[in-house]
Order: sequence, then C-alpha cells, then structure tokens
Amino acid sequence: MRVDTKKPEAVKKTATAPITETQQEFNWQQCWYPVTFVQDLPTDRPYSFSLYDEPLVLFRNQDGKLACLTNRCPHRAAKLSDGQIIDGKIECLYHGWQFGQDGQCLHIPQLPEDAKIPAKACVQSFTVVERQGIVWVWMGKPEAADLEGIPTVADLENPTVASSDYMIDLPYDQSYFIENALDPSHLFISHEGTLSSRKYAQPLEMEVLESSTLGIRGRYRKTRQK
Repeated sequence: MRVDTKKPEAVKKTATAPITETQQEFNWQQCWYPVTFVQDLPTDRPYSFSLYDEPLVLFRNQDGKLACLTNRCPHRAAKLSDGQIIDGKIECLYHGWQFGQDGQCLHIPQLPEDAKIPAKACVQSFTVVERQGIVWVWMGKPEAADLEGIPTVADLENPTVASSDYMIDLPYDQSYFIENALDPSHLFISHEGTLSSRKYAQPLEMEVLESSTLGIRGRYRKTRQK
C-alpha cells in the first residue's frame, strides 16, 4: 500500500471494469520469498526451513550452485535435511538414496546394477536464486519465475556503501505486518520519539483510491493541524 498524506481530492467515478482472472484470487505461491542470508548457510550440511507448511531443504551441488527440494524422501518420508551432502548430492540418512539439484534420484544402494531407478523416485524441486546476499525461493511453477520480481537495493551494489544484515524470526505470519502497514494511527504512540509523537494522535480521514486482490492504494490526512 502506498500512503499519501496530502489532502484527499475528489476522485472521478468510472465504470467498473470486468474482473480479470488474475484479480479474482492472488496466488501467494507465485512469489519470491527471502529464506536466509547467504552467509548464514552451512557449508558442510543441508539447511532446512519451511514455507506455507511445506518442509524444504537447501544444499549446494558440486559446482556450488544452490538447490531447493522438498525436505521429504519419497521412499519412507525421512527428512533429507537429516542426511548429508556427498559429491554435490543430498543423501537420505535412512536408506542412502541420493538426489541431485533437480530432485532426480541418482543413486539407490539397494537397487540391482541392471535395474533402472524408478521415475517416481524423485523429489519436487523449487527455483532458488542468490541476490545481494539473500537466498530467494520461488514456490510457484518454475516457468513463471520472473527474476525481475526480486526486490533489490541499488546502494548494495555500491562498494562505498556500508551495510549490515540481521534477521528476526517472529511467531506470526505476514497478515499482521499487512495490518500494521495499513494502520497509520499507531505511529503517534508506538513510534513516539522516532517517527512521531503522541501529541499528534487524533482521528484520521482515510480514503481508499484503488482496491483489488492484487493490492490497495489509499491516503489519509489529519483532522487537525496541531
């Protein structure tokens, strides 16, 4: 949401356009998600995490390229993150099945030499990208992944700019942050001494300019100047 504190002006009403398919429902999986900082990834073992209750695992292949797979072996559902990385492949600790960066099973110790690895013996893979020191994962269809959709900060490409990274793991989802961003009235109290002061707390006039399942654009103004 973009918030504009200028005085609201009259908005011309136009005919309602037909709702397109993309406006009917926002697909939260068709997004890039920051997972962790590159510097925090272990170099000698897999890294486990979850997105939308989907257990995932990160590891590097022999070329150092990151891979992201479902953290579940298709054989007996053991966590792949509890295994180890051997020659750029992630190995399940239960029966030693090994998987490559695309999720394909490359080795089954118990399989006879003349037998082929079953096609179903694979793990779902996800698109993963390193950008400005952050690991990003695309949860949707790989062909829909758009690298331009990854948010970046231009100053981080400037070697003369100093920066520091930190991550806080909070026990709630993004809906709380969305609600917080849509609530300018809390600034006067919660951020007193930094962004504002409680002496400015007052009723606010709100106006929604655009609203759809893709986002909201609105503005507000104070009802008194002092």
